[in-house]
Amino acid sequence: MHKARIFLGLIAFLLVLQGCKSTQKQASETSKYKRKPITEVSQAQLDNDAVMIEAKIQSELGNFDQAVALYKSLLKKDSTYSAAYYELGSIYYMKGVFTSAIQYTQKAHDLSPNNVWYKLQLADSYMQSHKYPEAIEVLESLVKLHPEVLEYYYKLANTYISNRQIEKAIGVFNRVEKRIGVSEEISVHKQRLWEALGKQDKAIEEIEALADAFPHEVKYNSILAELFMAKKNYNKAFVYYNRVLKADPDDKYIHVSLASYYRRIDEPEKAYNELKTSFEKNALSSDEKVQILTTFYTAEEFYGKYSKYAYDLVDVIMKNNPDTMTLSLFYGDVLMRQRKYAEAARQFNNYIKIDSSDYSVWEALLICESEIPNNDKHLALLCDRVINLFPTFPLAYYMKGYILYSEDNYATAIEILENGLKWVGDNQTIETELYVLLAECFYRIGKYDEAYKYFDNYLEQRPNDVGVLNNYAYYLSEHDTDLEKAEKMSKKAIDADPNNATFLDTYGWILYKMGKYDEAETNMRLAIDKDKAKSPTLLEHYADILEKLGKTEKAKEYRTKAEKVRQEREKK
Repeated sequence: MHKARIFLGLIAFLLVLQGCKSTQKQASETSKYKRKPITEVSQAQLDNDAVMIEAKIQSELGNFDQAVALYKSLLKKDSTYSAAYYELGSIYYMKGVFTSAIQYTQKAHDLSPNNVWYKLQLADSYMQSHKYPEAIEVLESLVKLHPEVLEYYYKLANTYISNRQIEKAIGVFNRVEKRIGVSEEISVHKQRLWEALGKQDKAIEEIEALADAFPHEVKYNSILAELFMAKKNYNKAFVYYNRVLKADPDDKYIHVSLASYYRRIDEPEKAYNELKTSFEKNALSSDEKVQILTTFYTAEEFYGKYSKYAYDLVDVIMKNNPDTMTLSLFYGDVLMRQRKYAEAARQFNNYIKIDSSDYSVWEALLICESEIPNNDKHLALLCDRVINLFPTFPLAYYMKGYILYSEDNYATAIEILENGLKWVGDNQTIETELYVLLAECFYRIGKYDEAYKYFDNYLEQRPNDVGVLNNYAYYLSEHDTDLEKAEKMSKKAIDADPNNATFLDTYGWILYKMGKYDEAETNMRLAIDKDKAKSPTLLEHYADILEKLGKTEKAKEYRTKAEKVRQEREKK
C-alpha cells in the first residue's frame, strides 16, 4: 500500500480520535469519533488511543489479523470503546464476514446510537446479509435523525425495493418530494415503481404532475404520449403528441412518433405521410432514417403489403442523402426487388467505386446486369473483372460460360465452366447449373459421353427436373443410345406434366426408335393435339411414324403440313 496514502489516512484518523472517550454516549454524532477537549483526557485514554492508532496502521497496511488482535485487546481493557467495535465491524465487512460485521457494528451503535457512521455501516451490513427489515429500521432512524440529508432517503427507498415493499419505497420518495417539491428524478423513480406494480394509471399521474409543474418541458408530453400509447389509449396519446408538435415543430422524432400512432390506429396512408415529412425535414441522419424505415415495416410489409409506401420513402431518403454509401446498397436491394435492374446496377456501381472489396455487392451487380436485355457484351466484361478479383467464386464463371454457349462458342465455354466447377464448394445450386450447361456444350461439339456424364451428375442432385429429363432422353434417342433409359426418363417427365406437347413428342420419338410404332403413333398424335405452337418438327416426326406403319398417303399429308408451317414462319 502506498505510504503517502497511509500517512494521510492516519492524519484524518488522529484528528477525529483526539480526546475520544468512548464510555460517554453522545446526543448527536456526525463523525466517526467524538472529539473532546485535550485537557480532559486521562493517561489511560491516551494509552488506549495509542493502541487504536497502531491497530489502524496495521489495518491500513493490510495486516488485518494484527489489527483485529489489537482492537480486541483494547476492548478487554475498555468494553465501551465504541470506535474499536466500529473498526472491527469495518474489517469484517470488508472481508465479507457480515455476521461478525453486524455483531461489532451493533455494539458500536448501541454505545453511540446517534452516530451516523455507525448507522450507515450497520444498515449496509444488514443489507449484505439480506436482512432488509433490520436495515430499514436503522435507516428510518437515520432519516428521522437527519431529515435534511436526501441521500439517506434514497438509501432507505432502495432498501424497501430490495425487500419488495414497492409502495413503501414510493412513500419515501413522497417524503422527499414534500421537502424539495416536484422533480424529474423523483417523479420518474415513482413512475417506474408504479409500472413495476402494474399500476399504469398511477405511473401516468406521476408524469402528469411533472408536466403540470414544468409546462414548458416538451419531453414530459412525449413521455405521456408513449405511456398512453402503451395503454392503447390512442386518443389521449394523440393529444400529447400534438402538444409536442405545437411546442417544438422541429422536434426530430415527433413525426416518427405520429407515424407510429397512425400505424396503431390502422391508417397506413397517414403513417406514410408522417414518415415522409420526417425524412424530408432532414433533421435525422441517413442511417437513422434507414433504421426507422426498416423497423417501422416488417420485411413482409416492406416488400409486399406496404411496398408502395416503403419504396417511395426510400426514394425520399436518397434524394436527401444521395452520396451515402450505405444507402447505395440499401437502395440497390430495394430496386432489385422491384425488378428495376438497370437502376439497381447503378447503385451497386456507385458503391463499388468507393469500396470494391465486398464480393456480395459484385454478385448483386452480376445478377442485375444479367437481367438487363441485350446486355451480354457488358455482362461478359463484368464477369471477367469479377473472375480476376474473386477467382474462387463460381457465379461469374457460370454467367460467362452461358454467354459463350449462347454465342455457339462451346469450346471456350467448356473451359470457363470447368474452371468454375473447381470452386463450387458446397454451393449445390451453382454446381448443378454448371453440370447441365457443360452437358449441353459437350453435346453440341459431339462429345456425347462427356455430355451424358454431366447430365447424370445433374440428375443425381435434381432427379425430378422434367426439362432436363426430357432433353437428355431426346438426345439419347437421336443417337439410338440407351433407349430404355431414355424411355424411363421421358415417361417420368410426362407423368409430371402430361399435357406438355414437347414431352409427348420426345416420348413418341423414343418409342419410334424402339420400334414400338403403334404406341409411338398414339403418343405423337396426342402431342400434335396438345401443340398450340404447331411445331413442324412434331408433324415430321408423326409422318415418319406413319410411314413405318405403312400409312404412306397420310404421311405425305403431314409432311406437306410441316413444310407449309415452315414457309409461313419464314415469311414472318
